[in-house]
Amino acid sequence: MQTLHTVNIVVHIIFGILGLLIGLIALFYQNRSPQHVRYGRWFLYVLAVVVATAFVGVLFFRSSSFLVILTLLSGYVGYSGYRVVRLRERRASWLDALLAVVVLIAGGLYVRSMQLSGGNWSPTVIYPTLLALVLVAGYDLIKYIWLFQRLKKGWLYEHIYKLVSAYSGLASAFGGAVLSDFKPYSQILPSAIGFALIVYFIWKRARVRSNPAYPVI
Repeated sequence: MQTLHTVNIVVHIIFGILGLLIGLIALFYQNRSPQHVRYGRWFLYVLAVVVATAFVGVLFFRSSSFLVILTLLSGYVGYSGYRVVRLRERRASWLDALLAVVVLIAGGLYVRSMQLSGGNWSPTVIYPTLLALVLVAGYDLIKYIWLFQRLKKGWLYEHIYKLVSAYSGLASAFGGAVLSDFKPYSQILPSAIGFALIVYFIWKRARVRSNPAYPVI
């Protein structure tokens, strides 16, 4: 069992580092559609492996509580960010809505179990991560059930928010694992940088849409 655990960790680390590198390249090529699509697709493939190995660690090897919530968040926003760019202005399926509900329930149940067990966990990190998960999955449900017609044209902004969030989730996990002596700041700082990037990219796209002459840099 220990050998399997070691192999799982090694695969998780290798693909996590690959995800950080490929995601950075995808961000660099954001204004060049073929390259951005290619590297963005590779990033999602790598993210799927990272999420899968994280779930294996959670289910069989009792990994940290932060990893559970971060895995839910990164996996869901990565999937949802992919779906929104595939659907664009079409309504999501009921399976997409069901997945959002399942992720919300899983996140809530896990945090509740940690509260009851009194385990070693950091509310400073766990609660903001859970809040981010609730905001994204809750938004997707509201869009599906109620405000689809009003929100459908914002698909590009959704894509930016969700995929950059997935990337910052990877960076946060990497920071927490490699710079463990500096927790929770090594986990919080990547999320803060990711949020700043989201604001910048959305602002830039909004400028381009409102003024086609505005240079995309």
